[in-house]
Amino acid sequence: MIKKIHLIQDFGVFKDFNWNRNNKLQDFQKKNVIYGWNYSGKTTLSRVFSSLRDKTLHPDYANAYFKLVFDDGSEFESTGLENSLLKVAVFNKEYIDANLFWDSDSKLGEPIAFDVGENVTIRAEIENLEGKMEKANARKEIHRPIVSAFQEFDGWKFTEKSKEISLLVFGAERQFNKRNFTTVQKRFTKEYDQYIITDDEKLNEIKKTSTATNSYERKELVDFTPSFANLQRQVKELLKEEPTKDVVIEKLEKNKPLYDWVKLGLDFDENKKECAFCGNDVRQDRIKELNSYFSNASKELRDKIKGLKQSIEDEINLANNISIPASKLEFVQKIQNEVATHIQGFKEVKENYISTLDKLKGELSRKEDGNIFISIPIEQIISKEGEIIEWINVMKKLVEANNDFIENFDTERRKAREKLQKHLIASYLKRENYLEKKEKSEKASKYLELYDKLLKRFEEKKKEKIDSLKTITKGKDELNKFIKKFLNRDDILIDVTEEDKFVLLRGENPATNLSEGEKTAIAFSYFLVYLESLGINELTQTVIYIDDPISSLDNNHIAQVYSLINSFFFRKNIDTSNPDKIVNCYAQLFLSTHNFEFFTFLKDSKRINKQGSCNYYFIKKIDLKNSELIPLPKSLSKYKSEYVYLFELIYKYNEAINNGDEGEEILIPNALRRFIEIYTLMKIPGEPESVENRINELVDDVNQFKLLNHFSHFTTFEKLTKHDELIMILPDACKELFKLLEEDPTHYSSLKKSIGVN
Repeated sequence: MIKKIHLIQDFGVFKDFNWNRNNKLQDFQKKNVIYGWNYSGKTTLSRVFSSLRDKTLHPDYANAYFKLVFDDGSEFESTGLENSLLKVAVFNKEYIDANLFWDSDSKLGEPIAFDVGENVTIRAEIENLEGKMEKANARKEIHRPIVSAFQEFDGWKFTEKSKEISLLVFGAERQFNKRNFTTVQKRFTKEYDQYIITDDEKLNEIKKTSTATNSYERKELVDFTPSFANLQRQVKELLKEEPTKDVVIEKLEKNKPLYDWVKLGLDFDENKKECAFCGNDVRQDRIKELNSYFSNASKELRDKIKGLKQSIEDEINLANNISIPASKLEFVQKIQNEVATHIQGFKEVKENYISTLDKLKGELSRKEDGNIFISIPIEQIISKEGEIIEWINVMKKLVEANNDFIENFDTERRKAREKLQKHLIASYLKRENYLEKKEKSEKASKYLELYDKLLKRFEEKKKEKIDSLKTITKGKDELNKFIKKFLNRDDILIDVTEEDKFVLLRGENPATNLSEGEKTAIAFSYFLVYLESLGINELTQTVIYIDDPISSLDNNHIAQVYSLINSFFFRKNIDTSNPDKIVNCYAQLFLSTHNFEFFTFLKDSKRINKQGSCNYYFIKKIDLKNSELIPLPKSLSKYKSEYVYLFELIYKYNEAINNGDEGEEILIPNALRRFIEIYTLMKIPGEPESVENRINELVDDVNQFKLLNHFSHFTTFEKLTKHDELIMILPDACKELFKLLEEDPTHYSSLKKSIGVN
């Protein structure tokens, strides 16, 4: 049991409260009643207990501190709230606000739907879950297009690209589809560039091989071995020869055509006797001379030259008769362009070679023509033999490549097709940023999976909360039981809508508006339903703090609230061994109020005051920003009338001021306002609405009571916090009050007598 609140610091109006500062302050008992006017600090004190309930400091006092002392002497500091084992239940204005939520969608004239108790929190949790679900779905909509865009690859893009690849790789055969595409694509590493062919010539060759058909024939190798070097050597040797001059006919030596003509004519038999050309007689000595001339060393050299020239001519003929392909079309497609280029170059290579052979022949002719008996050097002739050899070798390689391709056609075409497939697929994937989209899609898919799990969990929680709503609304009968006791009426009932919300019925009709008193009744009834749900064992272990359960209720209902508290917290038939025994259904009970009539009910309660087990306290404002908890003043203990107590406060203040002493000014503004309200109501009960109107009826000249009238309007906390200038005129306002009372001498005299003043 809490023995006392030893310290309260920076907790609202309790700036620096110390229990021990007032040595008359008795320890808390099992039951405790606290009285104080509005804004004196009652609700603030209840927040100390709600901090114990919530195991964390009230959010309005994050830097506050308090210390409790228990009846066993142990102490507890607010710094360890999260470790508190104390079970606490608190009813105050904040409880009403937190546990009673009105449907803001209700329109004028429609029944007002509301949630109460846990349903307020549950409904908020449902709305919070729905908000989270909405956000999760919104996030899904951000990621879904990313996944959908990537799925287009497998959905239709790969299919369309496969058709294109099939046409490029296989032609009209249509042997490539999406399944083949994905098979190749899955084998790729992340580096697509290694599969992409950047050499256009090589790519074109692969494309041709890929679509080629095996309709070509093997080619024969070109068979030609040039003899230029050998012929050049022979020419060089003949040019060096110097035959002996036996018989020389100068004219013939210098005229090669004549030499050839005479030599040819000498071979005719007709020329033995007469010239076959002119018919003249031929001398025998001339014939002998000519035969001797053509049979000498010179003649032998000339014959050699003639023979060598023929060899050169034969070489020229061989070159001219080299068998080359007529067209590139005779070769497989992959080398056709190379073959065409090579064939086109053959003419120049051949002509260059023959040109060098002709130069060799020319050198021999130069020997014959006037140089037969002298050695002459051969002119430098740049050999073209290498060109034709190179051409023939390349041609042989092309023929071999053609023949090899034909022989290995299926293998070569398969390799080309594989390379082309990889090239086309890799180029496409790189162009489409496939890997980047894949990475984003995988990440987006993970988010979608996460959000789906979240949504499923949210949906499950939402269903649980909705089920909880239904469970709580089923307790409407218990709630109605307490409301009936609270208001002492049968025509006010709570019903449940299809949306599991509460509505208030007046008779059979839904209420379209609720009074503040009815709201208090509903909230306090729910508080009792909650306490009832704890079960008697836990209830008897719970510290209960109730602050102003009669707020906004008229005097007719105060007795019902008191009766309800009596019947709920003090029960018979709990102890089975002694059914008539009254059992306290709490661990410790705190009741605070600003209502003097309710306070009087509590003060007179036999159950509350049984065996002196209840202590009474007063929350007193000591200045505008500070309050303290003190023992209940004797005047409040002595009087059953708030009216008499207020009169005593004002009377003593007025006497102190008249004697030059200081009075408790902080209490007087509220006391003055409340006293005027009660006094004028007693005098003119038929005019309940306006204190000002009642004052006007009581006096002849209202201008004499301007200050009093001003204080009668002093009803809000806002005015209280700004009334420094009013405190300055309090003495004059009190004088006006006593002037008003002096006009009613009998009543004024009885008031003074009631407080012991003659």
